[in-house]
Amino acid sequence: MAEIPPEKALKKGLNIFGCDSLNPVKLVIAAEELGIPYNYIKLDMGSDLGTKWYTSINPNGKVPAIVHVKEDDTSETVFESAACLLYMASEFDKEHKISYPFGTSEYWSQMSWLSWQVAGYGPMMGQAAYFNRYATEPVPYASRRYTAECRRLHDVLDKRLASAEFVAGDRMTVADFAIFIFAHSTKWCGIDIKDYRHVKAWHGKLMQREAVQNALKVPGPYMFSDEAVSNPDDDAQAPYKMLRKYGGQWIKGAHEKWAKPVEAVPSDHANHS
Repeated sequence: MAEIPPEKALKKGLNIFGCDSLNPVKLVIAAEELGIPYNYIKLDMGSDLGTKWYTSINPNGKVPAIVHVKEDDTSETVFESAACLLYMASEFDKEHKISYPFGTSEYWSQMSWLSWQVAGYGPMMGQAAYFNRYATEPVPYASRRYTAECRRLHDVLDKRLASAEFVAGDRMTVADFAIFIFAHSTKWCGIDIKDYRHVKAWHGKLMQREAVQNALKVPGPYMFSDEAVSNPDDDAQAPYKMLRKYGGQWIKGAHEKWAKPVEAVPSDHANHS
């Protein structure tokens, strides 16, 4: 691991690397629910994520990541939100307050829904948010395609929650935390949670929990909730307008070095009518 700047120094115990975005909140909810101490290390998306020291922790240069410094001074480093949640459950949830025992049917249900979130729900919500809120030029087909897929995925979730108290079964698990923060941000992605009765009820149930309320204040008040992004006050909207303007440019610029013509195949354009 490369040398970490003093202001980002690790402490004994659980260190969570995050910033003002969705995915790190999942880990903070888990830590709050388990009642374990943690050191939240806030990163700057523009200046920290691509550094040598941080990519020695997370080679992908994204958040979240964790470093667990143990009592014997050995440490474990984990990146990607699902892997971090599973590590936290394995290491800190011996009583299975927020997880199911390994190998049980409920465990595999938990794994299925956690995988559903990181493989489909989260990425599609992210693409919808990009094309609906950040794209530096309108791309109507992309906006329509990803927003429609988000509606389909919410329909899948709504049907599941019509027959289960929580996504994996009868207890709240890390899978709920992973899904929750995106369900808490539906309007920013272009859809309305009110269209999904069972999702809305489940979301309301989690919102009543003290641990969830505490997590939504770390590292500062969560800014992508439906209530926050819908506030019509000019002062309240000012940071979103700035974020959309400069964030869109930053996202576009971050990918420019990888932009090349699409590799051609003989069947190209057959899908264009």
